[in-house]
Amino acid sequence: MATKQQAEVSREGRARYLYAVVRARSGWAAELTGLGPSPVHAVREDDLLALVSDTAGLRVAPTRAHLLTHQRVTDAVLREHTLVPVAFGTVLPSEERVRELLRAAHAPLVRALDVLEGRVELGLKVYCHRDALARRLEAEQPELARRPTEPEEDHEQRLELALLERTTRDMDVLRTGLAPLVAATHESAPLGERMLLNAAFLVDRAAVAAFEARLKTLVARTEVYAFRFTGPWAGYSFVDVRLDMEGELSAGTR
Repeated sequence: MATKQQAEVSREGRARYLYAVVRARSGWAAELTGLGPSPVHAVREDDLLALVSDTAGLRVAPTRAHLLTHQRVTDAVLREHTLVPVAFGTVLPSEERVRELLRAAHAPLVRALDVLEGRVELGLKVYCHRDALARRLEAEQPELARRPTEPEEDHEQRLELALLERTTRDMDVLRTGLAPLVAATHESAPLGERMLLNAAFLVDRAAVAAFEARLKTLVARTEVYAFRFTGPWAGYSFVDVRLDMEGELSAGTR
């Protein structure tokens, strides 16, 4: 960070670690302990509140304890408020700098709050038991079995194509089945060979139970896929709030 920011920390004695931004009208009365450990408090600018805690320096090490504390504070805020989550490690040198950043990013922060109003993020990862699915496909479609004179490589290519067609269709059925309960979807690239879907869904709080029930109905139809369902979380996948190397805050929706 710049020398100017270090000087600000020296004058104030403590920097400010940011967790989230909420609307001022929602108020702030919770008693939470943040990094440090230091109490979480609100810094107000116009109609926005930045939730912060005091910290000694401008950098916070990404230790497991720090990451869990950041997540615990965010989860606690999410239970009572619509919030724009701030990326881990976002530190400002002074409370005045927090207010400046709220002023500078006011419009995108309000837009992000509008997108997230009354909604939470749910995560879903889908994995394929490829051998089990291959056996099922060969049982359902005898023509997929290896022909007497067929080279093994050709058979593997035919089977791989059939696997791709089936998994693509099944994931499309899953997306279609969940779509009526979803306000927005963000998909990331699958990780590893077994993962087929790596998705986040923005869902109204009131629809979370219905989403879970619909998902259980859809996944009950198959034993060749494994599902990892997580949440509710703050909408990290649908907004982007981070501090650049010059200490400027950028915020927007994805």
